[in-house]
Amino acid sequence: MKKQTRSEARDAAFTQIFQISMHEDDMDVVLSELLRERPECETNLGYITQVTDGVMQHNGELEETIKKHLKKGWSLSRISKPSLAVLKLAIYEMKYVDDVPAKVAINEAVELAKRYGSDDDPNFVNGLLASVYKEMS
Repeated sequence: MKKQTRSEARDAAFTQIFQISMHEDDMDVVLSELLRERPECETNLGYITQVTDGVMQHNGELEETIKKHLKKGWSLSRISKPSLAVLKLAIYEMKYVDDVPAKVAINEAVELAKRYGSDDDPNFVNGLLASVYKEMS
């Protein structure tokens, strides 16, 4: 079995966060589905569960951070579900995952937004995360 890259693990974590946000599924069910579909995730299971659990535990705080950086007149409900999951993952990494530099979290988030979002999502994700990053620095 080939070793999974951190980017692939992040992609897997995104799918977990997205699924749970859509269905409020049991974490264990979502995780066992992931491992059945993508057995290579086994190699990064620690990271995947760390960020998935972390995003769920800090969900309220992450949503507040996102709200604070939205343009006037915007609300969370206006953000596409994939972008919202990407933003939560990236902000969680920026704040709580020591071995992921903020700029890497942002770049990876933009790539996820390109892969899973609509045409406007990558620029939106990049702009909001740049604003969060500026505030953190």
